Amino acid sequence: MISNDVEIHRMQRAFRTVMNAFAQPGTIAELRDDAVDAAGARDPLMTLVRLFVDQAVTFYCCDDALAERIAVETKARRASQSEALFVVVPAAASACEAGVGEASAGTLVSPEKGATVFVECGRVSATPDEGLAGFEVQGPGVRDVNRFWTDSDEWERVREGRCDEYPLGIEMILVDGEGRLAAVPRSSSVTRMEGGR
Repeated sequence: MISNDVEIHRMQRAFRTVMNAFAQPGTIAELRDDAVDAAGARDPLMTLVRLFVDQAVTFYCCDDALAERIAVETKARRASQSEALFVVVPAAASACEAGVGEASAGTLVSPEKGATVFVECGRVSATPDEGLAGFEVQGPGVRDVNRFWTDSDEWERVREGRCDEYPLGIEMILVDGEGRLAAVPRSSSVTRMEGGR
């Protein structure tokens, strides 16, 4: 719940950051102080949740404690991962299979019902580093190719295995604890770089 003017401005900046990330898929954006809540705690994943999840939508989260927190804070209704409009995947590889793999792709009549999936990573980076997997993103909004790196590659394997055909598919935002994020729209193709880890 957004409670004061400072938080409203913070959330407006965060929203613009996320929209810019979607306009330039595969580039790294930063939430910075926008991911700090009223109590001064950093929680970029919950910042994304607060931006998009409210009582008008449904959500799924595989972590029961986090799901309860989301339900209380947003008043949103919980749903199965195949029906939810928003899917929250905390930093755990085991959660990726269900969260990403079974999220709704929408229908040809209503492709907008494809889910938006928030995937929490240990690290999202604009530059390669030891232990990070590299990805190339192509498609609308990308001039040639954009590259980014994460400590998790499970999301890409599961997304690829879905075999969604545009306009069906899911929107994805990968975010780490420092507020760095990368957006991967359904219209983008993602390829893991050889030797990227």
